[in-house]
Amino acid sequence: MSTVNRSGSVTLPVVIAIAALGFLAYNSLFTVAEWEQAVVTQFGAIKGEPILDAGLHTKLPFIQQVHRYDRRLLRWDGRETTTITRDRKTIVIDVTARWRIEDARTFLEAIGSQELAATRLNGIIEGAVKDEIAKYDLFEVVRSSNRILERDPNMPSLIDDEDFLEDEELDLATMGGETPPLSVDATGNYIAGRPVVIDGILREARNRLASIGLGIHLEDVLIKQVNYSAAIEANVYAQMNAELQKISAGFRSIGRERAERRLGEMERELASIQSAAVETAERIRGDAEAEAIRIYAEAYNEDPEFFAFLRTLQAYEKILDRNSTLILGTDSPLYGLLKAGGLPAAPAIRAE
Repeated sequence: MSTVNRSGSVTLPVVIAIAALGFLAYNSLFTVAEWEQAVVTQFGAIKGEPILDAGLHTKLPFIQQVHRYDRRLLRWDGRETTTITRDRKTIVIDVTARWRIEDARTFLEAIGSQELAATRLNGIIEGAVKDEIAKYDLFEVVRSSNRILERDPNMPSLIDDEDFLEDEELDLATMGGETPPLSVDATGNYIAGRPVVIDGILREARNRLASIGLGIHLEDVLIKQVNYSAAIEANVYAQMNAELQKISAGFRSIGRERAERRLGEMERELASIQSAAVETAERIRGDAEAEAIRIYAEAYNEDPEFFAFLRTLQAYEKILDRNSTLILGTDSPLYGLLKAGGLPAAPAIRAE
């Protein structure tokens, strides 16, 4: 019996057969992306190994189902965890991690979905965090090295003065200088500090995952933030403020000491300059007086009478002014000088 009528159109049974084949193919074929892995189940039981190859795959229609999971690294962000350190400090720690589904078969049997996996990771990682943090003091959780306790030779000095001891400068310029150093082993490797704590958390969480068997591989763990609890946060800030005030007071003290020293050096230098100037002035004055005496001596030797006459006039100039009254005798040299109107005889002007 022909399925095509005389007009050339397809009959209804053919259409139904094509639709049935298409529906059957739709339910028996599926694709897996590059970043996916798939597990096929039949009536709830897993059939075969997880499918890791990307491309087109087949399954029994209607009775088999495909469960797809991401093969890439997935991010886990847990809740902030309140825990206590070995030195009884209460802190709030925020941790993140990256994980991936390593065994899709085991993952499906144990958990079933990625949303439930995040919930399971909450308890596992938070428990590992609390156990590991309790092994260390607070400064060992926060710090990663002893750099703040050591002087870096490549770092410029904060106090450019050789007169100050390095220990004094380090005490002023380093916050937390009184904190004990992180412990190291015989080879110099740290056995405490944030990297060691993170490695311990990762190792402990991996051990717990392996013991449970969830088909999950924990790639890494990272501490995002460490905060004090609200109850002691105010005290911590007060201690930090006191430490900063101590540092600033130390710098101001050093500044005042340097200023006083510079002022003393300046005063000593000024006194030295003034002393040298006075010495030079006295030497020049002495040389000038000696030269004047020499000139006077030469002038006197050239004409002793004229020199005596000049000294007499200078003496009269000093002792006489407009308000002076002078009584002269006829035998006075000055009277003879005024009467003659010129130079008197030598015997008449000699001093009496």
